Amino acid sequence: MQESKVNSKSETIETTLGDLIEAITQIALKASKTQEEGYRLASLALSSALSKSDKSKGQVERLLSL
Repeated sequence: MQESKVNSKSETIETTLGDLIEAITQIALKASKTQEEGYRLASLALSSALSKSDKSKGQVERLLSL
């Protein structure tokens, strides 16, 4: 059995929050069977990604309350 190696280097990509939301939403919509499922998937992915950053915890709570 071959072990997979994960590259531990991280790359910083500068983008806007709007561009990030758009990209994740488009990918989620393509991967889902229905539009509703796509938006739910995008919401979960964005919530998970943003909540991993201490700086964004308040932003995530505000986004989820909309």
